[in-house]
Amino acid sequence: MATLLTSKQQRFGRQLVQRFDQLEGFVPGEGPHNPVFVLISEAPGRVEVQVGHPFQGPAGTELDRWLTLLGLTRSQVYMTGAVRSRPYLIGKTGLKRDRRPSRAEIIASAPLLDSELAQLKDHLLVPLGNTGLQRLLGRQQKIGAVHGQLLRMPIQGWDEERQQFTRTATTYPIFPLYHPSYSRRFNKMVPVVNRDLARLDAILSQNGAKK
Repeated sequence: MATLLTSKQQRFGRQLVQRFDQLEGFVPGEGPHNPVFVLISEAPGRVEVQVGHPFQGPAGTELDRWLTLLGLTRSQVYMTGAVRSRPYLIGKTGLKRDRRPSRAEIIASAPLLDSELAQLKDHLLVPLGNTGLQRLLGRQQKIGAVHGQLLRMPIQGWDEERQQFTRTATTYPIFPLYHPSYSRRFNKMVPVVNRDLARLDAILSQNGAKK
């Protein structure tokens, strides 16, 4: 699977782990340059950094179920995220546990995602969970309020000179979904996710995106 990141950008991503005490590995975004849609997740986990590919393990199994419902394969979607290294903390047992990335880690990783999305501006963006959603649309947005809805909005990009997120001049089509790990953990969410996927399937079919 290809990545939209240059070799220089990938080196930059790998060097980020030296700036943060509890960040490890590097998993670049991957997928076709003309995908059916773009998945924006939170960050890779333990299994992802071990194998070097996004959405492995239980979350990957759930994502594969989603793609089957949509009649798609991984080779048809681009997969990336707010942070491309694994954020972790040390639990009481002394073992590493996944955690949500910090705002500082999201900002430090912003040039990578900004570059990818600038190359995918004509494609449907599918942020997963609050982290993916808020990276695109700001911290005031909540996945519980907008999941399963087709939005058309500018997205956030990091402005290094102003040291803040600013909105793009262009709008993007955005269809937020709960994160696969969430529906994997809570069975009551499966019908909700399935309804959202049915809406997404209808949008893709209407637009001829799966041809």
